[in-house]
Amino acid sequence: MRAITEAPMAVIRELNLGSWSMPAKALAVIVVVLLSATLAVSPDLFIQNLIGGVAYGMVLAIIALGLALILGLLGVVNFAHGGLFMLGAYGAYEVVALQGFSFWMALLVVPVAVGALGVTMEVTILRRLYGGTPIIGLLATFGVFVMIEEATRAKWGGTPLTFEIPASLQGSVPIGVGQIATIRLATVFVATLVIVGTYLLMYRTDFGLTIRAGLQDREMAEFIGIDIPTRFTVVFFLGSAIAGLAGVLRGAETGMDLSMGFEFVLLAFVIVIVGGVGSIFGSVVSGLLIGISVFVAPVAVRSLATVTGVDALDVAGIGGVVPYIVMLVVLLIRPRGLFGEEGLLE
Repeated sequence: MRAITEAPMAVIRELNLGSWSMPAKALAVIVVVLLSATLAVSPDLFIQNLIGGVAYGMVLAIIALGLALILGLLGVVNFAHGGLFMLGAYGAYEVVALQGFSFWMALLVVPVAVGALGVTMEVTILRRLYGGTPIIGLLATFGVFVMIEEATRAKWGGTPLTFEIPASLQGSVPIGVGQIATIRLATVFVATLVIVGTYLLMYRTDFGLTIRAGLQDREMAEFIGIDIPTRFTVVFFLGSAIAGLAGVLRGAETGMDLSMGFEFVLLAFVIVIVGGVGSIFGSVVSGLLIGISVFVAPVAVRSLATVTGVDALDVAGIGGVVPYIVMLVVLLIRPRGLFGEEGLLE
């Protein structure tokens, strides 16, 4: 019980709410007003969207987690991450729909294959860019992303595709105030395992300790016998495989098309910036924050329009711009992100 109560207090201490400026406090008041109006007008709808937002946020969190590992630990702005995510979805389509294997096989094999592709990219291209100007890495990985996108178009075409998921993942589960899709619950479960596993690997094992030692002082780490290049390659494999896994889960839930890579890599960058570059915990919190905001914001503005009688407040399509509004607000309040280290972005 003590650990449960200490975690939220640690977050509050980290955010240092007492130091917020007046505009930040005013924004906080607006959020509270919107949520209060939503609870008063549509409590059931609010809860359903809150749960849907958590599920969506977990997908965003693991997409951003792979990006955060590579950006935070290796210092590479990996724009190709969106292409690896897209390949995860199309790879699952190839395994399940075209080759006739089970979805569970795709869930195991495709992330490993995408991770191997990521290693190939790291060894042949990115290893030469470590320690260099970030814009060079960004341009190089953007070029890789374009090549992946065009190769995907050549292989699977430009038409949106879907594949059948197992019967055990079809249908929905009652949650008291409505239903939630079983595949979405399964996604939350897998995402939670990935997040906990990644944290334990990086912060509770000797391997993670050597990675962080290499980042602090690479020459000293190599002097005492730590093989830093191999460890960085393993981190790249891990980040790429997580992107592939997220693609498999997203493809199973909604299908796949060529726009998904660019769309989600932008969201992943937003999440990493909001959470704070270099913070795995921040990426998870940020993913949940943005996922919930995307689902709850449309309901909130609609409820506020109902309460006030001002129809103009019900802005259509606001969910699509919410991630970028959240990013702007967070950067105005805290330029290094919610849990980022001072000096990286300010």
